[in-house]
Amino acid sequence: MPKIGMRMMKTAIAVAICLLIYLLRGKQGVPVFSAIAAIICMQPHVDNSVTVAFNRIIGTLTGAVMGLLVIYIIRWIPMEYEVLDYVLIALAVIPAMYITVLLKRTGASAMAGVVLLSVTLSDSNYTPLMDAFNRSFETIVGILVSLCVNVVHLPRQRREEFFFVSGFDGALYDEEKGVSPYCVFELNQLLHDGLKFTIATERTPASLLADISQIQLNLPVIAMDGAVLYDIKEMRYLACNGLSKQMTTQIETYLQEANLHYFLNVVWQDVLLIYYRDFQNEEERKLYERARKSPHRNYVYGDVPEDGIPVYFLLVLKNEDADAAEQAIRNLEGAEELLFLRDMSETPPDYCHLKIYHKNATKEYMMRRLLESIDGMGNRKIVAFGSNKNDVSLMDWADLSYATANAIPEAKKAADYRLRGKRGDSIVRTILHLYEPLAWEKIPIRRRKEKGEQTECKKD
Repeated sequence: MPKIGMRMMKTAIAVAICLLIYLLRGKQGVPVFSAIAAIICMQPHVDNSVTVAFNRIIGTLTGAVMGLLVIYIIRWIPMEYEVLDYVLIALAVIPAMYITVLLKRTGASAMAGVVLLSVTLSDSNYTPLMDAFNRSFETIVGILVSLCVNVVHLPRQRREEFFFVSGFDGALYDEEKGVSPYCVFELNQLLHDGLKFTIATERTPASLLADISQIQLNLPVIAMDGAVLYDIKEMRYLACNGLSKQMTTQIETYLQEANLHYFLNVVWQDVLLIYYRDFQNEEERKLYERARKSPHRNYVYGDVPEDGIPVYFLLVLKNEDADAAEQAIRNLEGAEELLFLRDMSETPPDYCHLKIYHKNATKEYMMRRLLESIDGMGNRKIVAFGSNKNDVSLMDWADLSYATANAIPEAKKAADYRLRGKRGDSIVRTILHLYEPLAWEKIPIRRRKEKGEQTECKKD
């Protein structure tokens, strides 16, 4: 059964305040207008509320002025042509809404029409001027009450000893539904309160940004399996665990001699470029055709610039060809600096994605770099959430780790607790639970690299 959300509760509070103001004014005015405005203007995020409130005020004043003008024009229309009154009122909606377009406040259009109709169609004992003033005043009261209720929220106790890190695909993000509204709302509230939280993902930064635009992250994210640390505010790479030029040249030479196609991901002047050549199989072409349509990926057919930082190779091969290629590359001089990862989630059963990174390109390693880069983070207790193979090392290293309900067996084995419920929602509820007074002391903690007894998280 769905829970009553914070937006519903805030809306009810805003309506109650509007009705209280009506009582304090000696039951002067029409409270339904302020209550309706409060309901319409309540938004899930504070930033949206400010924008919506300003738009509604513009719309209210526009509708009130247009309504007043229409009333005075109607006075000149004879009673026997009453139908013209309603035709004029209907037509007046067009200029009322068009004015908001000219003011570049299209979000105010609906409110302009609503206020115009409320002024022109409602019966009142007041003069037209007073009636227009009262309607607009009531509406603006509702707008401002809604804004104040949304801006003011109960403070949560800050637990400065925590640092939360979560995987993305399979954890926070659902391929069909994306990041849930509940997850976005609560995370943003926590981040506003000072929550130390970041995301560790296999994605490139650009691909990640396309799906987290609503989450107001304050810290850099760990991307590309831990190969890079990316500042999403400054849009630049703070750290790269790239391959050496010598090793890159050796790998390229072998792959070209073996007639194997590869995608080489390179960071160049704070831009990720994906270099490729002529395809050797249809799966490579499918990957390219699928990914190149994204505005967040930059594919280049040609040679790598000298000053670029090679981050990783991606090969799309049959499993037996991947085995042979990996073994051959492992025999190269200096191959001990390499890390090999395989992924079959986007390929037919007989194919795989073979990725070749520097050995330090792990989420755990880059998490250490992130903690070192921020003053006062060295003694933080790390809480990790994950679901897939690439989350395991980070979960095993963290002070406390949780596997989502859909996690692979390896991730569940590495975790201290298993979550229940929806992916992102269960993660957020766990963070909220750990923010409760003395919650940390109630949970058995293992030190990093030590195994503890795994239990289910009954909270979620």
